[in-house]
Amino acid sequence: MAHNELPVKDAPSTGSPSVDAEHGVQLGLLAAALSAFDPEDDGDAAELLDQLYVYTQAHFMSEQLLMRLAARANYDAHIEDHESLMTELDEVGVLLGRGDHAAAREQLRSHHDHLLDHINSWDRSIKD
Repeated sequence: MAHNELPVKDAPSTGSPSVDAEHGVQLGLLAAALSAFDPEDDGDAAELLDQLYVYTQAHFMSEQLLMRLAARANYDAHIEDHESLMTELDEVGVLLGRGDHAAAREQLRSHHDHLLDHINSWDRSIKD
């Protein structure tokens, strides 16, 4: 495995099969986007980043609906973390658009770590 690739593995369990399945897709797209970085051709990385962005937005809306239906505590703080994660993806896109592949790759790796922390903390309270 190249140093810029993340291992593809199952998403951490939150206790919600549907949320866990969505996290698996999200983490798979993230790993695919990261492995697609190539300074000579960023077309695949940009396309995968776009797919990751759109999927992540849809997933967060799904989570937020589940949280509202269950009247979960700390809703606003959870949403703030979703917004922070989306901002990170925006920053990756800006860096990639500038041709700064190294910085974009590092930002995406940081996003991966933040996403895993989010799943392991905030998302454990979601049940479907």
